Amino acid sequence: MARHKEFDEQHALDQALETFWSGSYASTSTQDLCDSTGLSRSSLYSTFTCKSDLYRRSLRRYGEIKGVERSGYLEREGSGRELLTAMLTDVLGGQCDDPDRRGCMIINAAVELGESDDEVAALSRANLEEFRDVLAALIARGQDDGSITATTPAIDLATVVHATLNGLQVSARVATDPAALTKALHTLLSLI
Repeated sequence: MARHKEFDEQHALDQALETFWSGSYASTSTQDLCDSTGLSRSSLYSTFTCKSDLYRRSLRRYGEIKGVERSGYLEREGSGRELLTAMLTDVLGGQCDDPDRRGCMIINAAVELGESDDEVAALSRANLEEFRDVLAALIARGQDDGSITATTPAIDLATVVHATLNGLQVSARVATDPAALTKALHTLLSLI
């Protein structure tokens, strides 16, 4: 007779996500994952197979959470510029306000594992493209309402905005003057 799991798998996954996000794949030990999830090694491995499987599932979960957050900006009232500014300010400000200055878990995964893990690379690409597409939709909205210049296609502007935001998030990990990052963000927005 199969034993009934006596824990909430989603909660354990969310705890593992937080652990990976606060550190990295390489620096997170199995014991760290056991401690954060409250699971024994046997329960951890019987549920999630291995550390890499748990990491991939954490990345998927992170993408789901961020996807919901991002799509919320598309449903708000306001001009495209106002919504784009709000989203970018919220992302960068949220990171700078975080005592650990955790950046985007997807950027961290792409930088740490790159192409060494095909599934992590695919998850990273998909999430980055999804974010860029939301930015493009906000920019297109701004181009339609006249609050953002329409001389460059929305997807091209979104690619530049996204790349700049990614760079600012990496810089925010070690920045001593978060206000300079915010100024850089507003300078970028003034160019579009």
